[in-house]
Amino acid sequence: MSRKKQRGQVRKLRMLLRNIDGFTPFAEVNSSYEHFHVPSDPFIESERTKGKIKTEFCRAWISTTERFILQKPDDLPFCKVVAVIAVPHYWSSKIIVFYDEDYYRSFWERTGPEQFWTKIDSEYSFCKEHTIKTSMKELYYREKLVDDEIVEGDLWFYGELS
Repeated sequence: MSRKKQRGQVRKLRMLLRNIDGFTPFAEVNSSYEHFHVPSDPFIESERTKGKIKTEFCRAWISTTERFILQKPDDLPFCKVVAVIAVPHYWSSKIIVFYDEDYYRSFWERTGPEQFWTKIDSEYSFCKEHTIKTSMKELYYREKLVDDEIVEGDLWFYGELS
């Protein structure tokens, strides 16, 4: 079976990065949270998408999270910014801005029958492996989703994690 090339990866990446740069945080401060999804079709998680394209996406995702943290208004009673990079399901990645402390604490409790997270303590670092520089904290979880089938993946969290 031949592995057909996915066309337009660089063009799609440029458009994706432009859309990520256009994110405007802190618009939903009266809500419990605000989140940003990957603004493109799921080309980013295709097995045909080159690794360096995926790394550039991750670099921009982490950089945008750092930008949000720096832009955070001082007058909010509670606000934490967290990025999630879902591997290999990159299209499911999110940047979440939490405005409610109770919701932030309950967010990490995923032990239900449909979704289960296991925190992994490891020396392995996603950013170091992909030569992405960041000073943000990093947490690693293994995710298991049960629907009609079982889907497993890795979740890498960056940002204000304490």
